[in-house]
Amino acid sequence: MLKAVTLDLWDTIFVDEDGPEHERRRAELLAEELSALGTPRSEAAIHHALRAAYDWFEQIWRAEQRTPSATETIGVLFAALMVSPPVEVVARVVDHFENLVHDPPPPVVTGVPSLLPQLAEHYKLALICDTGYTPGSVLRELLSQRGLLPFFTYVYFSNEGGMSKPDPRVFLRALDELGVRPESAAHVGDSQRTDIAGAQQAGMLAVHFIGVNERDAALSSGDVLIRRFEELPGALASLASGADPRP
Repeated sequence: MLKAVTLDLWDTIFVDEDGPEHERRRAELLAEELSALGTPRSEAAIHHALRAAYDWFEQIWRAEQRTPSATETIGVLFAALMVSPPVEVVARVVDHFENLVHDPPPPVVTGVPSLLPQLAEHYKLALICDTGYTPGSVLRELLSQRGLLPFFTYVYFSNEGGMSKPDPRVFLRALDELGVRPESAAHVGDSQRTDIAGAQQAGMLAVHFIGVNERDAALSSGDVLIRRFEELPGALASLASGADPRP
């Protein structure tokens, strides 16, 4: 019997649109701060540094299964630019990068606002999110503004918890907070490596949501794949009954 459902955030609850526009705005801010410091850098140099910081973050996130803070990552960014700015400049850049997600806020995946309350009536819900530049404190604000936060009994953000998916301890911590054993829980997410494999390693069932990001669909080991969030209640019911939900 399923008693709990944990959900990923990006491309499961919110659509991840942190793309070229956000990168352009980060580069623009850095150019302004560097010029004000008297250490201007070319557009190419700034973009190279942004990529170096991203690559460093990705390496740590994958190899150590933890999430570096925005302050750590921006330290790598300034090092790549060969600039040692005052602490107030670093703090200003960190604040800008962390809160850029508010302008504009990410769209909610279709079906989530109407179905999340229904799911909360039948299961204990938890959110499990690996963070990037945007920390858990800011993401809580976004969830609260959209009226979604109250439906989660527990929320886990990797920058706060010290571990990132697919470390099974992330999932087990959430389930411990819910008071539910892994065999009585399912996780919903879009990434094979972090969501599906991580949840299954923790002993949970896994629902692979490919409605926003379908890059991993062909490689999925999920117990069920769904393309629309509206399919989730039926998929969970099938898993709970022991029926094979795959076609």
